[in-house]
Amino acid sequence: MTSLDPSLRALAEAQHGLFTTKQAHRTGLSAVALVHAVRSEELLHPARGLYAVAELVDPTSPSRWHTDLSFGAGLLWDDATLSSTTAVLAHGVQVWGAGLSTVHVLRPIDRSIRVGPYRVRQWTGQPTAPTAVGAAVDLPTALAAHAMEQGVVQGVVSADHALHQGLVSFDDLQAAVEVVGGWRHGSRAVSMLSFANGLRESVGESRCSVILEMAGLVLTPQVEIRDHDGRLVGRVDFLVHGTNVIVEFDGRMKYDSGDPAVLWAEKRREDELRRLGYVVVRITWADLERPGAAAAKVRSAIAAA
Repeated sequence: MTSLDPSLRALAEAQHGLFTTKQAHRTGLSAVALVHAVRSEELLHPARGLYAVAELVDPTSPSRWHTDLSFGAGLLWDDATLSSTTAVLAHGVQVWGAGLSTVHVLRPIDRSIRVGPYRVRQWTGQPTAPTAVGAAVDLPTALAAHAMEQGVVQGVVSADHALHQGLVSFDDLQAAVEVVGGWRHGSRAVSMLSFANGLRESVGESRCSVILEMAGLVLTPQVEIRDHDGRLVGRVDFLVHGTNVIVEFDGRMKYDSGDPAVLWAEKRREDELRRLGYVVVRITWADLERPGAAAAKVRSAIAAA
């Protein structure tokens, strides 16, 4: 049972479950009533001037809550521009391993401020683009800032996804990185660019490649392997340059169904690769948590080959 005015609830439904103090007052909801609704857990109060209808949002889902709060930035400030990780998500690009408790916002102000979950920094003329949750810096700029803010591997995962989906070009990404290369943590964006490759098809492949390449191995992604008659045996995740060692990231997803036909087809494929003289190394999610072990696995295969 809700005590909210129907028009205010309808407005919230159209605004990712959110409304502002000003909007509440316009529908006759007083400051005292707002406090009462927060105490009764009918409303959430994520930031000064901003409320959320509890049953319309899900703070237990970091990505969804982050998206809702991203929309809220535009409710709080007409001149808000989403940036960094927030902008990457707003452009529909995959994010892995990034903290989502902070919403990154740019405004034409002279100092950085913190308002609840919002980290507001100075907008200095970065190029912008519209998104479904509000104005954001363009995707190349967002990806560079995301790598600076969250780290190299996190940056590569998102850059790979954006490149693979054709949402950004390598040249545009390079131009954005050149702008920030000399900034604090700009070296993270430079490193991200050196690893970025739009041929990788998953978070696991991106992480696997970065871990092994940081260890000094050179990988060629998505290589077609053919037999002596030119027949395609399969496309493998990576071939270690200058060797006959294949690296496959084993995310297990394609085996989850337990379909015997799928399992048998994969076994036959791997047997054919071995008959052609290739050594197949499988890297798992667990291996990615121990980068040294993953690299040792591949080096051991190279030595054996």
